[in-house]
Amino acid sequence: MAKYRVFFLPDEVEIFVEEGTTVLEAEIQAGLNPDAPCGGKGTCGKCLVEIMDGPVQGIVKACDTPVTANLTVMVPDAAREHSILMDGAKRNIAIKPIIKTYDVVVERCPFGESSSDWERVKAAVSKACGVDEKDIPLSVEVVENLYKVLNENDFKVNVVMCENEIIDIRANNDPYYVMAFDIGTTTVVGYLLDAATGEQKAVKSMVNPQSQYGADVIQRAEYALEDGPAQLAKVIRNALNELIKDACEEAGVDRKDLYLVSIVGNTCMHHLFAGISPGSLVKAPYNPAISEPMLVDAKYYSIKIGQGGKAMILPNIAGFVGADTIGVLLATEFDILEDTTLVIDIGTNGEMVLGNKERMVACSTAAGPAFEGAKIHCGMRGAEGAIDHCKFDGTEFVYSTIGGAKPIGICGSGLMDIIAALLEAGIVEDSGRMITADEADGEAAEANAHRIIDFGGKPAFVLAFAEEAGDGDAVIITQQDVREVQLAKSAMAAGIILMADTLGVKIKDIKKVMIAGAFGNYMDPQSACRIGLIPMELSDRIEPIGNAAGEGSKIAALNAQEFYRSATIGAVAEFVELATHPDFNDTYVDEMFFPEE
Repeated sequence: MAKYRVFFLPDEVEIFVEEGTTVLEAEIQAGLNPDAPCGGKGTCGKCLVEIMDGPVQGIVKACDTPVTANLTVMVPDAAREHSILMDGAKRNIAIKPIIKTYDVVVERCPFGESSSDWERVKAAVSKACGVDEKDIPLSVEVVENLYKVLNENDFKVNVVMCENEIIDIRANNDPYYVMAFDIGTTTVVGYLLDAATGEQKAVKSMVNPQSQYGADVIQRAEYALEDGPAQLAKVIRNALNELIKDACEEAGVDRKDLYLVSIVGNTCMHHLFAGISPGSLVKAPYNPAISEPMLVDAKYYSIKIGQGGKAMILPNIAGFVGADTIGVLLATEFDILEDTTLVIDIGTNGEMVLGNKERMVACSTAAGPAFEGAKIHCGMRGAEGAIDHCKFDGTEFVYSTIGGAKPIGICGSGLMDIIAALLEAGIVEDSGRMITADEADGEAAEANAHRIIDFGGKPAFVLAFAEEAGDGDAVIITQQDVREVQLAKSAMAAGIILMADTLGVKIKDIKKVMIAGAFGNYMDPQSACRIGLIPMELSDRIEPIGNAAGEGSKIAALNAQEFYRSATIGAVAEFVELATHPDFNDTYVDEMFFPEE
């Protein structure tokens, strides 16, 4: 079969692919991590590229364009920075990581005796930290260079341990480090921390490169079931290694002094990182392959850190309530709260926990795709040029964008604002129906009737006209977009109601609502309540807590007891399976309407 050259701009990356390979597949093979929220099915229109030189030129869908000749392809927005939330709820903890170091003096082997160097190292370590010699397992990796390190340092060395295991022996008691990761469906954030002081040395983030295989967990799970999880595991492990490299370079840290990575993520991200088939997650009864916390050799997952370094992976609660939720519960100390509290993490999946120290229940809803932009006509992630907030100021429609750039789309917080604003103006009815321009009634609606256009035979509202936009295309909200928001918000609202029923509490009994995640941090709580995602009676109890999942990952990395605590939290949290709940469908339908003003 013939092969053709594809040259990608502005990265100036060249690759040769077989005839019939799509441009999207060529991007993936070239390591460009394209944005393809629908997984290359041709439905989202987010993978647009411009063919600069080839048989057919112009803007095309990369997933729908086969390579039949040599091509030069411009990938738009290749350098566009995404807005990724990295701060979360703060907790004061004792810095007592599972990785510890001890200065030891190892006795030399007396002439005439034959005790091994390893035996004498174990004796010195036992004396220093109190671990019984017989409980210290053999480390072949450490023994390989033991003679050299002991003799070069006059038998005075620094031993690095994980629990009762010797993982490395160093010349000096140099600083050592841990790195905490939050692997989100959309973004990945890593925090480099001094293991002795807890000081944050660097923070690095990137868009999850698995997004090229689909925006949501279902698409990625389906890809893994069809082609195996190896490729998805490879790209996320490479991403972690890249973040480790960048963080260490920024902080002036040698990555050989990094001995632990802690990881949280939803159950699907957890499984795909670990190379575990997600089959059980997408088929009834939708259970995880593993729920327990994991502490394994980092090299098993190709994570490049110090000798003997470990990967600490927090536990899962259920098939779609994962280690990221455990991280949130750890960061908020949910297991000791007195008041009935609701935690919502609105990401690509909507994960929620309700309760207090006496009892906690959790559920998951497929709310995120709409608010992440995957199913919204002009939807996009939180990046430069995304409309992030908007409202009617009297009769004038005003908006802001991320980075102050010209608008090119709308992200989750802006989507919520515009639906709330259109409801207030009477342009969208409680049923979700958008009126036509001829039906405009009321000052704001009449003043903005020119923004109500026909789009495919149905009304749409123009947020930014083509001449205002950064890419020359008008930014609009369609009738179908409103329906997508209704589907998302009704699922979330139904989950809250059914969790409250499970606990035997009323909505008014909820004393605090903590919103985790980037979307929760940037959204307007009043807009969330106006559209009915959160009950209106809770509007004065909402508190954004940022990337609490990442904070939980940091806490586990810096304190061994908190890691063990995460297992207890995971064991006691009860899961409410909404899909099989007898009242879910009725509640879901009831919540489909927007609340009356």
